[in-house]
Amino acid sequence: MIYSWTKGDHTLQFGANLRLIRNKRTSFESAYDDAIANPSFYEASGAVLSRPISGIASGFASPVRAAVSAVLGRFSQYSANFNFDADGNLLPAGEGIGREFASEEYDFYAQDVWKASPNLTLTFGLRYGLSRPVYETNGLQVKPTVSLGEYFERRKAGALAGQPYNEPITVDLAGPKNNRPGYYEWDKNNFQPRVAFAYSPDFKTGFLGKLFGTNGDSVIRGGFAMTNDYFGQQLAVQFDLNSTLGYSSTNTVAANTYNVTTRPAPLFTGFGQAIRTLPGITTPASLVFPLTTPSDEAERIESSLDDTLITPTNYSWNASFSRRLPAGIVVEASYIGRSARALLGTRDIMQLNNLVDPRGGGDWYTAAGRLADLRAANTPIGSVGPIPYFENLFPGLGDSLLGDPSLSATQSAYTLVAREDVDGFDILDWTYVQSNDLLDDLSSVVGPNAFFHPQYAAFATFSNVGSSDYHAATLSVRQRFGQSLSMDLNSSFSKSMDNGSGLQSSGSYGAAFIINALRVDDNRSVSDFDLRHILNANVVYQLPFGRGQRFLSGAPSVVNAVLGGWQITNIVRVNSGRPVQTPFDAAQWATNWNAQSNGVRIRPIEAASTKGGTGAPNLFSDPQAAYQSFRNARAGETGDRNVFRRPGYFTLDLGFGKNFSLPWSETHVLQLRGEVFNLTNTQRLGVLAETREGLGLGQDPDLNDPAPSFGNYTGIQGAPRVMQFGLRYTF
Repeated sequence: MIYSWTKGDHTLQFGANLRLIRNKRTSFESAYDDAIANPSFYEASGAVLSRPISGIASGFASPVRAAVSAVLGRFSQYSANFNFDADGNLLPAGEGIGREFASEEYDFYAQDVWKASPNLTLTFGLRYGLSRPVYETNGLQVKPTVSLGEYFERRKAGALAGQPYNEPITVDLAGPKNNRPGYYEWDKNNFQPRVAFAYSPDFKTGFLGKLFGTNGDSVIRGGFAMTNDYFGQQLAVQFDLNSTLGYSSTNTVAANTYNVTTRPAPLFTGFGQAIRTLPGITTPASLVFPLTTPSDEAERIESSLDDTLITPTNYSWNASFSRRLPAGIVVEASYIGRSARALLGTRDIMQLNNLVDPRGGGDWYTAAGRLADLRAANTPIGSVGPIPYFENLFPGLGDSLLGDPSLSATQSAYTLVAREDVDGFDILDWTYVQSNDLLDDLSSVVGPNAFFHPQYAAFATFSNVGSSDYHAATLSVRQRFGQSLSMDLNSSFSKSMDNGSGLQSSGSYGAAFIINALRVDDNRSVSDFDLRHILNANVVYQLPFGRGQRFLSGAPSVVNAVLGGWQITNIVRVNSGRPVQTPFDAAQWATNWNAQSNGVRIRPIEAASTKGGTGAPNLFSDPQAAYQSFRNARAGETGDRNVFRRPGYFTLDLGFGKNFSLPWSETHVLQLRGEVFNLTNTQRLGVLAETREGLGLGQDPDLNDPAPSFGNYTGIQGAPRVMQFGLRYTF
């Protein structure tokens, strides 16, 4: 609904939008059980698969573990997915899950366009948006009884005080159908002001007259706007698909449950094998709310929503100068800025505690870093002096962990990570060192679950933790030369920064996930989609041949039919390369239990793509040197993000066409058209195998060699040349 009122120099506009949203859907995503042979789910994060095998070349540990896991033919990771109806009854496996999500959105706005003078226009506006928290219409809606945002703050405070906060989380019914609070609260503060101006100088004579022209030859524009995102619908669908809290639940065997000796995993016996009969799977009875997941240290991986969500806010501003030149040329230069705050991202509210020693011995990240330094120096175990953190928090660790009371607590902790040539266990998976298999339950000072929450090992939660900034300079040149030629040339130089480039549709541990919830800015870098330079141009040209044209204007009908009326079009695009995934820890989890950190550069290294030769095309001119320029992430580290770029992109498309008026009727037209996409057949590399073999870092990459496929390209950007032709008969 829009209402306009013009009074004098003011044009007032008022409007309102009302959107009633209903999203009815049936999903089979979690309707079936699943089981895989995951090498990383074996004991010691899969190291037990490769330790009995000698002579494994550097860079091949991860492929060897995958091969051994497959040869064993045993399920190291399996899950039974249980779904329930509105009455709490268990649904059969394979039955679709029906949901209907709903919301209502209301927008109101007012605007005044003020013609302050013949060459100055000012615009003022205010918009207000109100969005109802999304809800499930049938009452199939649950949420934790404690605010997850507040819960995360309690865990942070507890770790800082040296006393882990491990109270259990309970889930209960939610939403209007159940007369309970919703997923999150109403956000009623979404006022969105905007202001803009357009000024056309008119200096008549002198230098300024030559610079700006006269009679509206140039325009200076600028503006600022504040806007808000709508987020409920997609977020609710993603939450419903990924969360197993409430009406859906998953029973997954814990990581590190099985080894290759005393605890063999169950055998694969055939497709369609019953998963719910495997060890560790318990089929639940009917649902009764509230529900509390057992605090049994099963190292579960879960996802949810933070009920402290507010509407993300965007601030946009721009300034431009446009100038009309002779020969139909118009030039425009612009600056564009945008900042977004309180964007949606996912963080792990069960981020493993960076536990502080209440006696003054520092925190886990610092203490683990000192162990890493000792390991890097290959320090003998007997030469390791006391680190207060371990001595204060884990007295008697030598006896309780290794059965050797002669070892100090620090020496015992170091033994876990020390290399094998100094009689260590060579475990460089820092979150596994923290796990209940090793340190988690062995502090006699703070008690059990020093690092891990007893219910969940990872709990990704959509929260307002994202931020982004974008700045761009653009230049456009346009020409309209009569009816025969039009051209556009556009160029931009820009930079986009954020701490997560995912969308609401991203998975809980996908592109929107922030590795270390305690240090969200560690994730900040150029965006995944950042394109520093973009140049594009397009031309539409009516060839000057045939009747009414410059050449052959008096041509006979036959000549005109063949040579007249042809039109040529083309589009060209050139841009610099997008960022590429930074090499990451292949079989180590330094900071988060479910998401691996990137590697950390120890010397300058840049991408220098090669087209191959005796080897495959590669992101690096020297893959071995590139590989050895990284070290594994340490405890707490996110690693380097988006530090390399693909090659730039180029494509030229060409089209041509002509209309033939048929002699028997002017209303009958035959049109011939042809298009050639990627005319030059330019094929720039750009697709990499972002797998453990393609970009994964084994232990100590700085001392070892990469796998043969490290950094290899597997595909091109865009597509090879494509040509198409068509005839169209219109009557």
